[in-house]
Amino acid sequence: MGYGRTNLSGAQPAAAAVNRFVLSTNMVVGTYGAPANAAMPEANTARLVTITRTFAGAADVAGTITVTGTNLAGQTITEILAPSAVDATLVTGTKWFRTVTSVFGTGTPGWSIVAGNDTITVGCAADAIIAEGSGVLHGIQINTTANGVITVSDAAGTIAILPVNVAVGTFYQWDVDWTGWLRVVMAAASNVTVLHSGSLPSSYSL
Repeated sequence: MGYGRTNLSGAQPAAAAVNRFVLSTNMVVGTYGAPANAAMPEANTARLVTITRTFAGAADVAGTITVTGTNLAGQTITEILAPSAVDATLVTGTKWFRTVTSVFGTGTPGWSIVAGNDTITVGCAADAIIAEGSGVLHGIQINTTANGVITVSDAAGTIAILPVNVAVGTFYQWDVDWTGWLRVVMAAASNVTVLHSGSLPSSYSL
């Protein structure tokens, strides 16, 4: 079986970014303009989208936020998120976005301003994945190492935890099935190559 490869370099993933795509702005019916960033903080990773509504006095009558973008397979995906009824409360989606191409406000009937104008931010959660769906994790090659563990997991749980300062050139071979999503978290600035099948046979650098 042939495997794709994903190169990871540096401590990752980066922190959550609550305003990655839409800075705090008045809620509207219609487009929120071009996203401030098209991709997630690391290239070729996917994260969950988040929205936060902040009240301006009494809560306005809110509609929904439609987020459109692509997944790790390059397919167009859309998710509809409803702002929380509690002031300044983060709402997290359930779809893994690699890019966000548009954010659109809807409502029936539209946003209704009660007092002032509530604002909205659109961003991304902290967890990042490198593949989605299912596949085989062939193994991980250690290219450079740093003082931090490397945790490999899928939706079912932890697959492996590699110890601190693994010798350069070490290859961990598993040939295990992964399901849901595949994640590699590095606590320090190591460099590894992950060989796997699944949605993303690619590489990126952090």
